[in-house]
Amino acid sequence: MKKEAYISVGFIVSYLTAVTLSRGGQHVAAGLLLLCTAVILYGCFYWDECSLVDLRALLSLFWVGGIGVTAFQLSNWQTDWETETWLSFGLFYLCFVWFYGGSLRWMRAKKGNRHRTWSLPKAEDETMDVRLYRCIWIIAVVSLVCFLVEAILMGYIPIFSKETHAYNTFHITGIHYFTFSCMMVHPLTLIYILRRPQGLERQWKTLVLLNAAALSIAIMCVSKLQFALTIMLPVIIFLLHAPKINWKKMLCAAALIGGVCVLVFVFMVYRRNYEPGYLNGVFDMKNLDTPMFFQYLYMYIANNFENFNCLVATMQEQSLAHSMGMRMLFPLFALTGLKFIFPHLTAYPIYVVIPQLNTLTILYDAYYDFGIPGVALFGALLGIGCAAAARIVQSGTTPIRFLLYAQIAMYQILSFFSTWYSIPTTWFWFALTFLMYVYMIWPTGEKRRWRRAI
Repeated sequence: MKKEAYISVGFIVSYLTAVTLSRGGQHVAAGLLLLCTAVILYGCFYWDECSLVDLRALLSLFWVGGIGVTAFQLSNWQTDWETETWLSFGLFYLCFVWFYGGSLRWMRAKKGNRHRTWSLPKAEDETMDVRLYRCIWIIAVVSLVCFLVEAILMGYIPIFSKETHAYNTFHITGIHYFTFSCMMVHPLTLIYILRRPQGLERQWKTLVLLNAAALSIAIMCVSKLQFALTIMLPVIIFLLHAPKINWKKMLCAAALIGGVCVLVFVFMVYRRNYEPGYLNGVFDMKNLDTPMFFQYLYMYIANNFENFNCLVATMQEQSLAHSMGMRMLFPLFALTGLKFIFPHLTAYPIYVVIPQLNTLTILYDAYYDFGIPGVALFGALLGIGCAAAARIVQSGTTPIRFLLYAQIAMYQILSFFSTWYSIPTTWFWFALTFLMYVYMIWPTGEKRRWRRAI
């Protein structure tokens, strides 16, 4: 409790100082201060849990760090933020940290066990491993079939198309959810290998083919997000499974994986067929000599925070009413088909700085629905949910729990990029994860108690 109080006070002081600097036109100083704060906060939470992928640590590094990157104001599209924007960003973080810590302490005290372990147990249940292998097979095959169906019906594959925005239009309602579930194949395979380090002689060729097919779907769809999820989910699971890491080997592996990912990302950007000068015009950097790679990386982060500020400013200037939960319930309307029957349920415009940069932060819908109270409530509920996920991983026995944690960890890492918890794809992935979980623990011929598998 005291530790969280000290961390919160330190964050508040640093954050208010950065706000003051930014308001005074010292944007570089404000950005550097917030970046240093993000790194220090990450270190504090890593030290507390001894996990490189602790959910508080990840949100600290990427949320606070993302605010710091944006605070540099390197693009002409950027403006000084509204007071409510600054308040929303800071309040969300504080609510998350406090409710996460309080919930985790309560859950550990209730169980009477403060022992913390993140390791994935070796296989003791042959039935569970057989079912895990089947899950890999089913998801990989279904994703590939759905991708082929979409390609046939749409008449093209994005990576081979000469259209600039072919990747945006490549989807068929309902089927695309299954196509993009290919990102689960890699993490499930890693979980299977970690549980069965021996005895993979018969399966390894099949696993290689299934994983190659899953990776190729993300590349052929020219989806940078899908590619990132496909690569990062198993990385998170590995770091979660092995907190004691050889730092030298880890840094070398990170450099290698990072280099490959950069090359693939550059290739994907190239295959999106942007016209010469298109991205320069969209990003509109103050320094025209900034290399395109850094422009892309910077705006990939910064425009999301700017779009949130655009929402705040627009609602204030036009005295718009909040949507009272309708935005965050969009996945329900989409997955049930209600949006086609009652279009007015989803008829809420998105306010962004420019149409080409239309990605949002994790807070966008929470503020859209309820304003500042919605931001605080969302931070609190997310903190409680993430604490529950951490507790499940530490105390459970079902391997699917690692996939759930990895997904949530990725949403923390990409908290600057999307609303995540109010988009249909995330709900679909959570539902699919839950179904696999139920399948894994479903009683066999032996009368197995459900509580033993939780």
